[in-house]
Amino acid sequence: MLKIARFTFGAWIFVEVLSWAKILPLTLEFTWLGLILTASLAWGALEVISWRLRKVGARNLWAWTFFATLISQCTDAFGDILRLYGTFSWYDQVAHLVGGAVVALILYDLFTALHEAQRIQLGQKFRGFVSILGSMAIGSLYELEEYGEDVIFGSNRLGSALDTGNDMLLNTIGAVCLILIIVWVRRRKQMQ
Repeated sequence: MLKIARFTFGAWIFVEVLSWAKILPLTLEFTWLGLILTASLAWGALEVISWRLRKVGARNLWAWTFFATLISQCTDAFGDILRLYGTFSWYDQVAHLVGGAVVALILYDLFTALHEAQRIQLGQKFRGFVSILGSMAIGSLYELEEYGEDVIFGSNRLGSALDTGNDMLLNTIGAVCLILIIVWVRRRKQMQ
């Protein structure tokens, strides 16, 4: 399953690069560069984290962490390509909810792999809490990336101050909800 996720990530980034170069006829609301950077950084982060985990004797990230990240990237890209962001005001909110949840999942998976390999000793609740905080920080960096695109390309990815605050809130809600679900599921499994 991990190979399928990796292949799909690579294929999707290839499509984005071809579209950016105007070889493919796909157009979008914002910028191809933003999509390419986001997808490349997300995939690159997963690969670097997995490599470092193996290097310290821990397991890889879960395959479903890769798939969830890919789904998050596709949610953003299809929203842009199909112009869902401009058509439905709620679509941006869904994308940020999903994005915040996926970042928290990546971080939780990382901390859990290190904990299982006895590289760090963090309780499950604390791993969840730190994952939420990390997701909030990465969400803030994403908003800064949108701002940078607007300054450089004259686009309007950042939106208004109200939109930025709403995006950050939804990133946090997504992270909190996912961590609560993970902790609940893992506790239920331990009780069985």
